Amino acid sequence: MRLLSLLLLLGFFSFSFVLPANAQYAPTKKVKVKKASKKTVTTTKAATPTAARPVLTFERTPCYGFCPAYIMEVYADGRVAYEGRHSVPMMGKHELKMPAAAVADMLRQAREARFETFEKNYSSGATDLPSTIVTIRQPDGTLKKVTVEANAPENVKSYFTYLTTQFDQLAQVNGLEK
Repeated sequence: MRLLSLLLLLGFFSFSFVLPANAQYAPTKKVKVKKASKKTVTTTKAATPTAARPVLTFERTPCYGFCPAYIMEVYADGRVAYEGRHSVPMMGKHELKMPAAAVADMLRQAREARFETFEKNYSSGATDLPSTIVTIRQPDGTLKKVTVEANAPENVKSYFTYLTTQFDQLAQVNGLEK
């Protein structure tokens, strides 16, 4: 009986010392409440500005050979965040620039090609083929990502070939100048 009483007493004291020490780390905040005024104040959550988000991302993946591999995040104002990964003249991260009109044209051609109706993946199942991945921010803000490795229909191939030509020039692939 004494042993049980001693254990209960010891448990009580250890609990009382541990609780206050841990209580300081509890994520509580005191909030001041103001009385409602006659003025109506509307607050909104701060969202990431549209200009701060890429409108198009273009990526070429490596293969078992010397396929160029890079990724570009393209912004509406023409800024391009580039990262050269494999078999490209510019390796690593770089900030590039293209005309804002060229970006607008890429998005216009995506609408004309009906990018939103493309399937998510066009593949042959081979593991050694490079892929091209295009992600476009839709008008509602969602992202539509399409990966093409092989077996894509003609309208998809045509749009992806157009983008590849534009971005390979910017990345100076195949000896092309900026």
